[in-house]
Amino acid sequence: MFIQRSIFVTTVALMGLACTALPSAANEVKLGNAAGIWLTDLQGETLTDPQSSGFTWRHNEIIHLGDNSAIEAMRNKLLKVNPQTAQLNAPPIAITVSDQVLNGCFGELFRQYPDFEALTWDRHDDTVLITVTEDSRFVSLSPECKARYGETNSTDYPTLLVKIETDKALTQAQITAVRPVQFPKAALVGNAPNDGIEGLAFDNSGNLYLALEQNAANAPMIFKTPYNTEFWLHDDYVKVQDSAFVLPVPDDKDHPINDLDYLPSPKANHPGYLVAVARNDDQLWIIDISQQQPPFVMQMSYYAPTGSNSNCPAYEKMVQTAVEGVAVYKDSLYLVNDAWKKHYPDNIQCPANANNFNKFAPLLFRVSVDPIWFIHNLK
Repeated sequence: MFIQRSIFVTTVALMGLACTALPSAANEVKLGNAAGIWLTDLQGETLTDPQSSGFTWRHNEIIHLGDNSAIEAMRNKLLKVNPQTAQLNAPPIAITVSDQVLNGCFGELFRQYPDFEALTWDRHDDTVLITVTEDSRFVSLSPECKARYGETNSTDYPTLLVKIETDKALTQAQITAVRPVQFPKAALVGNAPNDGIEGLAFDNSGNLYLALEQNAANAPMIFKTPYNTEFWLHDDYVKVQDSAFVLPVPDDKDHPINDLDYLPSPKANHPGYLVAVARNDDQLWIIDISQQQPPFVMQMSYYAPTGSNSNCPAYEKMVQTAVEGVAVYKDSLYLVNDAWKKHYPDNIQCPANANNFNKFAPLLFRVSVDPIWFIHNLK
């Protein structure tokens, strides 16, 4: 049975799934259930419409960042979340913007509400957070800046990697540097402002990975770029490369990646794995950076708690989850969902949860790392 106020995953089945996108071995698909906890504020009330999009583990807490479709009070805010209780550890921290950024080519965007879509922290300096912008079609570049930054090989307005400087305790945060991304022409990313970068992750070899929601062919992609202590000293393009990872996409339907994090390998001399969230499919993809084995697919079902005072079962299965955040810590993955406003109320079953779904409150889930993910060519 489910335990109230807990989050966990349970294996219920295991089967193989052929995938024409893979050159050799098939994906392995494992089924799991995850029971969630509502994210709450300092008073214990569920959060109202934070539109979770960025999620990372830092200093024994989870840092959360929403996109620009959040309620205005939640935009451009960092939330510090207790991973055990899903309650905020502090009031929301406003992200300010330096004069240098405001007076630069991308200042118009940062005077408004940028559409932040991922979050990670700098492995060289843990007082630096990194995010990325997506849908920026409502602003434009000046002719001078267009001449300098107009060749993105993607959207008219560049995808921007964003440096957020904080103090150790994360009581304040400021955007101090921005760099536009240039994609390789051969990637055929396409000019789709709302299908941009949705995940960021560092590996242990100095690479920053950028997960593209989907390209012009509706296929997700993962790019990478070297990252070092001089990265933010430059203001030219970040020229990313296609990682050439084979991803578990078996058809031509939409299978976007909506977040990314790094998972160290239990194997010696192995570069590790990337955990990708495919929100439309309720799947986790475990991607071998060495490409020695095909991606492992975790097919998930998510459950929302109904509260001890309701006459409903303790948990109810969600019909529309839309997970958009993943943070890895030791043997656990922490997940958060982005309440898709068009469909989130479809989850209402127990009357006790109607208010939570109508206010677009997110849930925190925990999934245990499973050793079976790392077995080479599992049959």
